[in-house]
Amino acid sequence: MRRLNIFRKQIDEVDGQIVNLLAKRMKTVKKIGRFKKENNIPVLDKLRWQEVIKSKKGYVKKIWNIIHDEALKIEKSI
Repeated sequence: MRRLNIFRKQIDEVDGQIVNLLAKRMKTVKKIGRFKKENNIPVLDKLRWQEVIKSKKGYVKKIWNIIHDEALKIEKSI
């Protein structure tokens, strides 16, 4: 059980890093959203999104789609 707890602690640490990085990413998304609004740039850049998503596979692609959807919501709300 001790070994399992060590593994779980490692997962918890990684999860914390993921949450922190997502928060940092969304702060940048807000900056992008403000920039786009100030410069009359559409929220969605389909070519950019296709470029980003084409290299993603499996569950990573699913996660990236969720992250992107949330980013679009934030940008649209600005």
